[in-house]
Amino acid sequence: MEKRYETQHTIGYFEADNRLTLTLSTLMVYLQDAAILHSDSLGYTLDYMAEHKRGWAVVNWHIAIERMPKRGETIKIWTWSNHIRRMQAQRSYYIYDEAGNIIIRVASRWVFMDLERRRPVSIESGMEERYGESPICAIEQEKYTLPSVEEGEVPFIRQFSVTRRDTDTNGHANNVKYVEWAMDDVPDEIYDTMQVYDVKVVYRKECYKGSKVQSKCYVRQVETGVSEVISYLCDAEDEKVVFAQVASLWKTASSLQMPEATEKGHSISK
Repeated sequence: MEKRYETQHTIGYFEADNRLTLTLSTLMVYLQDAAILHSDSLGYTLDYMAEHKRGWAVVNWHIAIERMPKRGETIKIWTWSNHIRRMQAQRSYYIYDEAGNIIIRVASRWVFMDLERRRPVSIESGMEERYGESPICAIEQEKYTLPSVEEGEVPFIRQFSVTRRDTDTNGHANNVKYVEWAMDDVPDEIYDTMQVYDVKVVYRKECYKGSKVQSKCYVRQVETGVSEVISYLCDAEDEKVVFAQVASLWKTASSLQMPEATEKGHSISK
């Protein structure tokens, strides 16, 4: 049985960029919080997870954006479980504007973790029934594939250290931080004049306070008016170790035309 969870946010000034539009990193904070609140409502609180040394770790995001909301707008977030089996779960999100239109769709994949051993573990008895599942997916037939980099492409490279403010309750860099780091590498001529409309993220390995990170950012024009930015966030001491990959697509405002969402205009009342 499907069990949707709903929350809402009014976009604040410090959650917006220089165009007073919700930042991608704040959006991901909202998504993360909605998942936590959904679990809280089912009895799987952070205290419960800490006591049992268990937790959910996100491994993939795919965010499809029709438009980003502006400062002062109130948005509603619906989230629900599509599928939960053994050690993995699929979670979907719809984000609605004040008119009840879906403006953002999100698919995500999560792994249930043993927090002491830092490895996947089977879900608890009864967890599948509590979360429920729905055949409705925010992004149909999602495979979480990321674009590859062609041989000979030259990246922009920078290095930095993970600081205390980048870490969360598990002691590792929070998943939102990888996307913040990747957005910092987007060239100004893209970030300031274009709009992001598609973001894919894969998390491969944890990093911690003091870890040295090397960011390798590739920029390409995939068609007229569309740019793709791919960031590899690697271990600066061994670049074969990839912490995360982030791929984003950007369009000029005039060429930004997204397909209508599956439930556009769907009532947001329960």
